[in-house]
Amino acid sequence: MTDLRGWGLPEQHLLPDAVVAFVDGELSSTAHERASAHVQRCGFCAFETYTQQQARSAVRTASAPTASASLLDRLGAIPQEVELPSAPDGLAITEDGQFVAVQRTDKPAFGAGPVLGSSRPLGSNGWFSGRRARQGAGVVVSGMLLGALAFTTPESDTPAPAPAPQNAGAVFATTP
Repeated sequence: MTDLRGWGLPEQHLLPDAVVAFVDGELSSTAHERASAHVQRCGFCAFETYTQQQARSAVRTASAPTASASLLDRLGAIPQEVELPSAPDGLAITEDGQFVAVQRTDKPAFGAGPVLGSSRPLGSNGWFSGRRARQGAGVVVSGMLLGALAFTTPESDTPAPAPAPQNAGAVFATTP
């Protein structure tokens, strides 16, 4: 199915795009010669080339598609008969046909709020300074302490590990 080429690599088939370009005569002269030589040796690519030639000739001899007059009339009447949706919120069309942004009157404009720095500082008198905040902080701290105790409490069942000998490096000496 695949024969070995000069360097022992199997020869590949032509890609579908290369077959189309070969049939349409769109390859350079060198690429056309290589593809032609391959098509002469490879039955699979020869069949693909033949199939592409048949498809090309069928498309070239086919007549142009036509649409009925009633369909063309209905398509032409769409701009006059179809009701278009309203303009999106916040946009309008001027008399000369340009889109413009419309400011909403029910919401204040951007930048119309209080001046930066004029409000109360965070935590001065609000949710973070009350009883609920102190309870929440207490819960967090107690959870951290319980977690620390759970990980640092030694288990009494396991014996302590034996200390390493002073000359532990001697273990790696060569042995006869």
